[in-house]
Amino acid sequence: MFEQLQNDQVQLMLALSKENIDNGQALKEKLSQTDMQAFFDLCKEHELDGVVASHIMELGLLELPAYWMEAYNKEKAHLGFLKDKAAEICRVMDENGITMVVLKNGGIMSDMVADPAACPMEDIDSLVKKSDFKKAHQILMDHGFFFKFRSEFEEEDLESAFRDGSTEYRIETPAGEDMWFELAWRAVAGRWIRRDLEPDADALIAQSYFAPGTKVGILSPEDNLLQVSVHTAKHSYVRAPGLRLHLDVERIVAHKQINWDLFLKKVEAAHVKTSTYYSLYLAKMLFNTPIPANVLDALYPGKRKNKRILKLISKAGLLHPGKPKFSKLQFLRFQTSLYDSKKDAWFVLCPPNGGLREIYGYKNPLLTPYYLILRGLDLVGIRKKKK
Repeated sequence: MFEQLQNDQVQLMLALSKENIDNGQALKEKLSQTDMQAFFDLCKEHELDGVVASHIMELGLLELPAYWMEAYNKEKAHLGFLKDKAAEICRVMDENGITMVVLKNGGIMSDMVADPAACPMEDIDSLVKKSDFKKAHQILMDHGFFFKFRSEFEEEDLESAFRDGSTEYRIETPAGEDMWFELAWRAVAGRWIRRDLEPDADALIAQSYFAPGTKVGILSPEDNLLQVSVHTAKHSYVRAPGLRLHLDVERIVAHKQINWDLFLKKVEAAHVKTSTYYSLYLAKMLFNTPIPANVLDALYPGKRKNKRILKLISKAGLLHPGKPKFSKLQFLRFQTSLYDSKKDAWFVLCPPNGGLREIYGYKNPLLTPYYLILRGLDLVGIRKKKK
């Protein structure tokens, strides 16, 4: 079903991207026989050139070409700045009585992977308590961050952003590039999870720990794995940034002791069994990530549903993340397939307990049908909601 992955260079890229690489001699021989320019271009397309370069150098497999070293050093400098800036901001937050958790790849870089170049990312995502959100916003503004959304469809209105759950900020790196920083009080949000079942940020922060030698908060292994699994589903497994996104699952499982029984309880409580299954399944398929068989069995959505979802993923293709993946109709079919039940799909469309009014900020209940239509358009990406 995933024949596109059987290409020799693709297999080499995946083998050199995973954690705990074995068969170093065999990989060295394959590297000596490959077209390095074409291999670099492939890794670059999938944002894995820094990861692969880091592992090649760590294992001493060969001397990288000058153009690859130049790209590696540039990426290392940029991502190193992100890592240091995140640590600095978390320290300042701690001095002001705020615990800040760094999510996803930023947290992995701070706690699990020493080489910044091996953790490609576009931004730093952070989490604070809802009660600390506006204070944290002001601290960021006081330390050189500019309140600015990347999307042209979003407006820099703090109250609207607070209601939605997150804000974005820009700061310039020493090289003159933009660094983006997201501040959120909703840790696991998006179209794949019901708003009323999102894990409570305060509870997540209470169970977090600091990366060694820093004040960078890191989610517990089980919360971290759940968060990145839902995030991978948010990108539909195949859309940009593509393959490198699956490394989040790979690295957390490789570096942390997961209480799988506790993890399954958290997944079931959030009603994200189906979407989490494919995040774990694809990491195992791509990188041989050691996901226990009983965990996959517990999350398995059923033969018919599995066949439908895998067919859509295979047709979209795991390679070439920058290319179009779904038509609007295919995306709607794919999205609705990932919900655990029809009830979950309805509650994502129309969140209970006044959730729709909270999202759009309207008060008159007679406007609910209108906002239901807008919500549906937002979820399938036809309309971009302004904050």
